Amino acid sequence: MAKRDYYEVLGVSKGASDDEIKKAYRKLSKQFHPDVNKAPDAEEKFKEISEAYEVLSDAQRRAAYDQYGHASTDPNFGAGGGFSGGGFGGAGGFGGGSFGGFEDIFESFFGGGDRTSNPNAPRQGSDLQYSLDLNFEEAVFGTNKDVKYNREDTCKTCGGNGAKPGTHP
Repeated sequence: MAKRDYYEVLGVSKGASDDEIKKAYRKLSKQFHPDVNKAPDAEEKFKEISEAYEVLSDAQRRAAYDQYGHASTDPNFGAGGGFSGGGFGGAGGFGGGSFGGFEDIFESFFGGGDRTSNPNAPRQGSDLQYSLDLNFEEAVFGTNKDVKYNREDTCKTCGGNGAKPGTHP
C-alpha cells in the first residue's frame, strides 16, 4: 500500500510552521489514540500520524522528505542509512527506534519534565544581559571594557551539597 503524503496525514500545508505541525499532531494523536478511539483502524491511523510528525518535526528529515519524498524515510536511503527505521518505533512496535513510546505521548498531552534527570544536578542559570554605551570609534575599532556582575558561588564549607563536613547529604 502506498504511503500518504505526510502533510496530508497531518492536514497541514507544505509551508506550515513547526507550531502548526505540532498543533495538528497533538489534535490528531488525541483523536486517534488506540486507548481513546476504539475504531478498528485507529491504531494504524495513530501510527501514520506519529510517523508523519516524527519526520516533519525534525528540520533535516523534513528537508529530505520535501526533496525525496517517502524514499527518504527508507532505512536504505542515503549513505548513512537514512532515517534509521520506518517512523513509529522502527520494526512496527512501540519501543525502540527514535520514538520514545508512551512516555512521549503523555508528555506531549500533559507536559512534564525529564524523569531521568537528577533533580539535585546543577541547573543552567539565566542569561546575563548588560547595556554598554560605546562611542563610534570604540564600536568600529574595538575596545576592552570591564563589566562587574554578581554571581552565586559554591559554599566552601559543604561544597554545595548542604551537609556538614564529615556527614552525607
